[in-house]
Amino acid sequence: MADNYYNILLPVPTDTEGVYTYSYLDHIPNGQRVVVPFGRYNKARTGIVISQSSKPDFECKSIIEVYDEPPLFPEKYLDFINSLAKYYASPLGLALHGVISEKILNEKSVNIDNIMEICDVQHITLSNEQMDIVQSIDFSKYNCHLIKGVTGCGKTEIYQEAAKQAINMGRQVLYIVPEISLTPQLIERLTFRLGFKPLVFHSKLTKKERIRNFFAFTQGKIPFMIGARSALFIPANNIGLIIIDEEHENTFKQEEAPSYHLRDMAVLYASILNIPIILGSATPSIESIYNVMQNKYILHEINSRSNNASMPDIHIIDMKDADMVGDVMASSIYDKLSQVVLRNEQAVILLNRKGYSYIQYCVKCGQPAMCLNCSIGLVYFKSKNKCHCRYCGCDYENLICTNCGSNDFIQWGIGTEKVAEFLEEMFPNKVIRMDTDNTTSMSSMIKNLKKFEKKEANILVGTQIIAKGLHFPDVTFVCILGIDSAIAMQDFRATEKAFQLMVQIAGRSGRSNLKGDVYIQTTEPDNPVFKFLHTHNLDFYKWELQRRQMISYPPFSKMVRFILMYGDQDLCFDTAKYIANALKVYFKNNQEIIIYSPKEANITKIKSKYRIEILIKAPVNSLINKAITIAKNIFNKHKKGSMILKIDKD
Repeated sequence: MADNYYNILLPVPTDTEGVYTYSYLDHIPNGQRVVVPFGRYNKARTGIVISQSSKPDFECKSIIEVYDEPPLFPEKYLDFINSLAKYYASPLGLALHGVISEKILNEKSVNIDNIMEICDVQHITLSNEQMDIVQSIDFSKYNCHLIKGVTGCGKTEIYQEAAKQAINMGRQVLYIVPEISLTPQLIERLTFRLGFKPLVFHSKLTKKERIRNFFAFTQGKIPFMIGARSALFIPANNIGLIIIDEEHENTFKQEEAPSYHLRDMAVLYASILNIPIILGSATPSIESIYNVMQNKYILHEINSRSNNASMPDIHIIDMKDADMVGDVMASSIYDKLSQVVLRNEQAVILLNRKGYSYIQYCVKCGQPAMCLNCSIGLVYFKSKNKCHCRYCGCDYENLICTNCGSNDFIQWGIGTEKVAEFLEEMFPNKVIRMDTDNTTSMSSMIKNLKKFEKKEANILVGTQIIAKGLHFPDVTFVCILGIDSAIAMQDFRATEKAFQLMVQIAGRSGRSNLKGDVYIQTTEPDNPVFKFLHTHNLDFYKWELQRRQMISYPPFSKMVRFILMYGDQDLCFDTAKYIANALKVYFKNNQEIIIYSPKEANITKIKSKYRIEILIKAPVNSLINKAITIAKNIFNKHKKGSMILKIDKD
């Protein structure tokens, strides 16, 4: 019997396409996993059959082993990965490598039995407004619904009802959240609304749990999966609804190649599957609102909270005129916080900076202490009595000024550690701190949230991980510290991100029958962004879109940023100039594409590699992808040593 030949997609992070031809005696359908010998040393790698091939003009290696019956990867899933790769101008193998773990890809299918945990259902009654949104969803075809609802309006109840309808039709539901900190409370609520415990999928699970839940969903053992970004890429065969909660979140953007945005890829996947998708947020992304205006998404606005709860009052405190308490907060805010604790209510304090102090100045020459490997200041952690670089992870116990050699430093700028210490002194045994420094595991996160839920503490201090999705009825007070630095960041999305963060954390206050207040410390109280916090319509978006349109930034253009990284700054810069000049020559007759000259990245050096960036703007995606292809070809011909080119699209 003659051999058959197959094109096998391997998850290889290279600039080659990642598709290789192998032979096998028997027939193998597309989507089935196979183990093949790969490379010079014939290392066994697991790949996916994507098509049959004619006999090639070279000697083929043979497939070692075949997994799965039936195939694990449906045709539409393969179409999705192919579309993702095309949009980001990424080799197919690199795209697969970026969206699915090789550890799971290598695992043989295991039959999952007796995993469903049944419980009594807690029935809820949706308002007419909520029910109208659910009833507008057409489960028979692709349609994208954007729910812009104020915090506490009951978006989760809409998701749950839509999910129940999809499940009753015999379909599966994917519910994606941006932070695993959102999952403990959500799982509890969903369990009692659905009548069973949903599957969970995120990086904090053990390998055994991830494998079990992965195959349980692919086999349809439980029809509901809640997870972080990676959950979208579980190749289930019967998905009937996708829900993206907090669709605006930055954590949905992957940093590694291909640098996809989860929200956009979820919309693409839903269109390929021909199913509805729900995007939800109190503060949708600018891109999503623009898509509403282009009639690509269906907008649903909810401007009042459920259960007649009122929106919190917003108070902007001008720091230029304020008396400070402990160099942490204005005395007027501290007085209000004291009253909240006396009433045994609860407060949330947001400061999106970890550590004790985030700048250490040399007393002798005034230079800040910098990491030796990165062009970034060091953060001091009092609990560890050492300084830390948040980019390369290096710790420094004994600081020496690289400018003058002095070891005498003073601290400036506060982080969550200092705020928590100050509040603990003022309100002993009343404070919980939550940030990624002291909340390193799922169990510690759940423990802290449960303590706060049981009112074992009155004050929760943390970074943005406490800003969204959490529901505590007795929180009546929110304080936002250090927001000015977020607004001032060198990022065209800085104002949008700051606005979203403020609205989200403000939404933790007054979610029940108790009135809520929000206090924001700033040195720029006249900044226009603050006035939009008082409204819950589209005013901010109209204002921000006008600003973006004036300077032709997304969504009015497509963008890509090339970042070259190398240990020799001059060689890195020279290669970047060569790429930029070649692109300018190629596109010299096209006035639509703008190629900016190379410059140092905002953070010039990370992990001893210098970073030079080239920014490109164009009105259409095809021009951007052409520029990416040309730049990669030029880079591969002229790169030096271990030089890296990172491509960040959109």
